[in-house]
Amino acid sequence: MKPRSLIALTLTIIIINSLTLSTPAAGSDALKRDLLDEILSLDKPGLFDDYGELYLAKAGLQSVVQGMEGTEVSYTTKDCVTIFLNIVDEFEKMRTLSESQLPADHKAALEIADTVNNSINALSKYDTADGIPVLVERALYRFYRSEGKYFEDIATSTEETKLRIGYEYISSDSYGEGGKPSDASRMKFEARRDERVYKRDMERASDYIRAARLHLANARDPPSGFFGAPFMEIIKSRDSFENAEKIYEQHSDKELENVKGIVTEIKIVYQRLMFDTLKVVAIYLLILSCITVILWLDFNRWAKELDDTRLGEELIV
Repeated sequence: MKPRSLIALTLTIIIINSLTLSTPAAGSDALKRDLLDEILSLDKPGLFDDYGELYLAKAGLQSVVQGMEGTEVSYTTKDCVTIFLNIVDEFEKMRTLSESQLPADHKAALEIADTVNNSINALSKYDTADGIPVLVERALYRFYRSEGKYFEDIATSTEETKLRIGYEYISSDSYGEGGKPSDASRMKFEARRDERVYKRDMERASDYIRAARLHLANARDPPSGFFGAPFMEIIKSRDSFENAEKIYEQHSDKELENVKGIVTEIKIVYQRLMFDTLKVVAIYLLILSCITVILWLDFNRWAKELDDTRLGEELIV
């Protein structure tokens, strides 16, 4: 290669390297403007009114980026800002869901809160976000506490014990995430107490249902030839089911719908046995009536013969 060509090639490489080195600086200035535009365009008055900590975090992040030199703003800075913007968007979703009257929406809000918690941990790893994760965490604490109160209130007004226990556990977890350990312990105690009583009562109800089925089977195919045995068994079956029904109704438990078919079976067998019993009683009364009539006729004949005998004696005298 000629010396002139070598010099030209060297100059070309130097120029390319110079342009490559200068691009990040120029690009960083543009990136800084873009990031500031994104932060400034973040306008959520309703959310910031409810969670002032988020507004302070936004102002703090804006101040940090504005105070950075263009060369200091990098794509690492962009990642930090993006995480914060996503957190604010997630908070907006949580806030909307938490205004609903449906427990399912509040559960969905809590699921989003878990992702926000992870985002806060990720945000805390960036130097740019110094102090901002603490503000966001405070806002998240308040959200968890409000959800703990919501599920505590709805648990109190819920008649179905199984649902109430679930709400009490959610309330306990929410209070715990919100930094209120005493309320979390209180709700966990109530949940465990209700759960213990519920399990005990459901075991009793199951025993009554098993007894009802057993007595129903015995009524259909009585093990004893005693005349009243089937009828006594169906009465026991009905009483056992009614005891189970009272327990299910006490807890407003949906399991009652799954066992209500026994009632129809008990009624069918009861009506059949009642009909069979009435037939036997009718036959018995018919036989008794026949015997009574026969005895009555015999008594009348005997009385007539007695009267004839007395009349004959009177004529002889």
